Amino acid sequence: MLSVVSSCSWSKFGREAEFTIAIYLKLRGWSIQLSKGSRGPADIIATRNSTVWLIQVKSSNTIPKLKGYEVKRLREMADISGGLAVIAILRPAFVGNPNKNSTSLEGDEINLGRYSIFFYSLDNWKAITPSQS
Repeated sequence: MLSVVSSCSWSKFGREAEFTIAIYLKLRGWSIQLSKGSRGPADIIATRNSTVWLIQVKSSNTIPKLKGYEVKRLREMADISGGLAVIAILRPAFVGNPNKNSTSLEGDEINLGRYSIFFYSLDNWKAITPSQS
């Protein structure tokens, strides 16, 4: 990951993580709307049938930090829209020993080769997958 990130800023990498997750969901039949300039509580609004996910994307090689106001605003937006508040984490995939120089995440890992995606419901912090909805 360092070779990828070292040539660009963390904010640029974060925006690329949003695109990666959006493309992943789009390929699985979700309709996608990205927030302009990564503004607002949800980076991605994903819909499929009557299911709506309001997704805050985090990219990190450790367990990402969530700010209290981000969580509060995302929950409020989900309540108003009738959607599900979701945290999506994009991180480098484990190579070899997953405990070496990294913090483990519990949940359903979606492996994309060099990267992994994890989705969590903000309501109960349980791992979810796009196929569950």
